[in-house]
Amino acid sequence: MTDTPKRADRFALAGWQADETDPAIHFDFTCSRFGAFRETVAWPMLGAPLKGHIDEGLAGLIDLLHAALGVSYFKCAAAHTLALPGDLGPEAREMAVSLYTDGLAEFYVRAGLPWPADLSFEFEGKRHQPHRGGAAPFPQIAEALVAFGGGKDSYVAERIVEEAGVSWAASSSVMSDKVANTIQGTSVTPVHFMRRTLDPKIREVNNQGAFNGHVPITAINSLMLVILGRLTGARYAIFANERSADEPTMDLGGISANHQYSKSSFFEEKLRAAIHAADPGAPDYFSILRPFSEIWIARAFAGTTLPKVKFTSCNRNFQITGDDSPRWCGECAKCAFTSLMLAPHMRRHEAETIFPTLFPDKVDLLPVYRELLGLTDTKPWDCVGTIDECRATLYQMSLMEDWKDMAFVRDLLPEVLAQNTPEELQAFWDEGLTEAPRHFVPQKFMEAARAL
Repeated sequence: MTDTPKRADRFALAGWQADETDPAIHFDFTCSRFGAFRETVAWPMLGAPLKGHIDEGLAGLIDLLHAALGVSYFKCAAAHTLALPGDLGPEAREMAVSLYTDGLAEFYVRAGLPWPADLSFEFEGKRHQPHRGGAAPFPQIAEALVAFGGGKDSYVAERIVEEAGVSWAASSSVMSDKVANTIQGTSVTPVHFMRRTLDPKIREVNNQGAFNGHVPITAINSLMLVILGRLTGARYAIFANERSADEPTMDLGGISANHQYSKSSFFEEKLRAAIHAADPGAPDYFSILRPFSEIWIARAFAGTTLPKVKFTSCNRNFQITGDDSPRWCGECAKCAFTSLMLAPHMRRHEAETIFPTLFPDKVDLLPVYRELLGLTDTKPWDCVGTIDECRATLYQMSLMEDWKDMAFVRDLLPEVLAQNTPEELQAFWDEGLTEAPRHFVPQKFMEAARAL
């Protein structure tokens, strides 16, 4: 197509350096089409520069973050060649290669670029100068740092950690004060905010015909949290990614792409290996909800005494600049999905106290619900559950007096029953309430989850 943006020949990581006065690190990148970029990541809660605290192990973690941050700038010109430091270990290489291929699959597909990606890798030069560290450690914030995003998953993760008797603190990565305020408004405890400052040049190149699209943001947020944990002596860096994240968003003609790749168990395994190889003293990074489905999580959330009117998963609350939207827009896939998952676990009047209207009865959302149910070629390009989970939930709602007359049930159940029997849909539901055996969750947290 004549209006396709021009691709770069080469993109490279160009080093990083700790700020002299603030608890921040500057990360540099070069692109043969758009030139240099610099991003700054800060951990303001530390209150002092990081330079004297960076030893070789921590520097290795910062190298991993450098590679992950690069996806935001690489995508501007979708370079044919990516240059990474030649002394990256095999685990770090595998993590990085997966981020720029499978992690950007949605970007390639939706931008009309070749997929699988026609991307070659060069490994040259060194990662960083030697670092000795030696400064006294920063005070510990908590034994466990728990990633918090304001949704039901975050609440359930925190509840499990608390049930396990482990001290914890919530933390989140943000790019603006408005988003920070939104997230803090959903939390019942103070949130420790880490900050990303994108190079403002990214807006300029967007006006010059750069590519744009989704990046594997969870990889970036995970490494920022691990680094915070390493600096403050945390034992655990905990995310709330569930097993449902493994299902591809699109799978057509043998070509698949997963919007949630960096939330998947496949990437979690690669990231854990890279973290441990870089720094054996790093916090134990894992997803505490990995054994569980969205059905299980929704049930656990509905059963808590947490103030449910505070939480939100709506996308419009978490844009880079934030906005003044209501807590639920009632238009996006996350609004549709969250209301769907919670419905079988609560009465209609309780749902009405959380959402501005009953989304399953909203005719305008039926096209989104059709995508969630797998009645179209792709699921929504969003962080949503599996097709089987959504179909099982639809069937359960059809058996409930409060929900059986919703437009979602009335209009879409016949289409689903044309593909699945009631017995199959019940089996999907039962499977959703069982644990998956493949995960990295320590035993004491598993026992706590079972006690919810």
